[in-house]
Amino acid sequence: MTEVRAKDPTPRILVVRPDRIGDVVLSTPVLEVLRRHYSKGHITFMVRELVAPLVRGLSSVDEVFIYEPDGAHRGVGGFFKLVSDIRARKIQVGIVLHSHWKIAAALFVAGVAHRVGPLSKLHSYFFYNRGVRQRRSQVEMHEADYGIQLLRKIGVRVGTRNVPTAVAVSPEARAEARAFLSGAGWDGAQPLIAVHPGMGGSALNWPENHFFELIRRLLVEGKGVLVTAGPAEGEILVQVEKLLGSGPNRPILFGGARAGTVENLAAVLSWSSVVVAPSTGPLHIAVALGKPVVTFFPPIRVQSAVRWGPYLSDESRASVLVPDVYCGRDFTCAGNRCHYFPCMKSLTVVQALEQVQAQLNRSEY
Repeated sequence: MTEVRAKDPTPRILVVRPDRIGDVVLSTPVLEVLRRHYSKGHITFMVRELVAPLVRGLSSVDEVFIYEPDGAHRGVGGFFKLVSDIRARKIQVGIVLHSHWKIAAALFVAGVAHRVGPLSKLHSYFFYNRGVRQRRSQVEMHEADYGIQLLRKIGVRVGTRNVPTAVAVSPEARAEARAFLSGAGWDGAQPLIAVHPGMGGSALNWPENHFFELIRRLLVEGKGVLVTAGPAEGEILVQVEKLLGSGPNRPILFGGARAGTVENLAAVLSWSSVVVAPSTGPLHIAVALGKPVVTFFPPIRVQSAVRWGPYLSDESRASVLVPDVYCGRDFTCAGNRCHYFPCMKSLTVVQALEQVQAQLNRSEY
């Protein structure tokens, strides 16, 4: 397929990933690869408002285009508004990293010349003229690499894990986070271990009581502990405070109803020494910030670390704990029908503590 740059060295490119936080962070290598190949091109990134603060300051992004499926882009009228928005930007290349029929159709109707996307659903065969057959449920590569693979259709090739993920955190947000941590008692002289117990439910999680025991053990060892939670996860902070908040060494709690934007979360994580989190957006934010991580993944194929794990060229900076069992499941947990259920419980607090210390020893702290 003819490379786009051969025809126009300054193409107007739209990259689309209106999904969750982790999905968007894992898409950022695509943006950087495009910037390196089309340094004078104009790159627009379509995301939802929730994730926008993490990508607005990236050097690889010229414009952030907010997709509003429940607002301006809802229904039939919203579809034509989306078409109009795309036309107004004079997009020449549309790259849809995870296909959705409305967006694919809008690119087609808007007359975008080069429409790139994964060929997996019926609509994709109609609307993409530079489609790539991908069976992501087979988990043949990392999610970030599935996105990079699509770029071959416009003549762009790059090796796996050559380009890291990235997030944007402003100096002002970092300063505000540092002030928050100082006010909560962290003096910066001791390692700060961030623990994020919650997740959206897209994969099996480590048991909550294991997280609480890990936090307690870290405090006993004299380490600073930051417990983070998303806007809908405030109950986790309530439980942590009830169980662990009365002693002389108490954890710093951040999030819940007062979480602020996702940039605020990224800002507090930027001061941590190690981040402990399951398969969720904050894990990928931490990796993009260059933080060593300890994480927990189930053995189910589509939820595995092979596709969704930390995207790193130096894999020693991530401790990925997976139950040592034979699962045999491709999509969902068999529950009580499985001899090893609940297998995530087999990952012990002692294992997690050992890996936190190992990552601290490897870091510059």
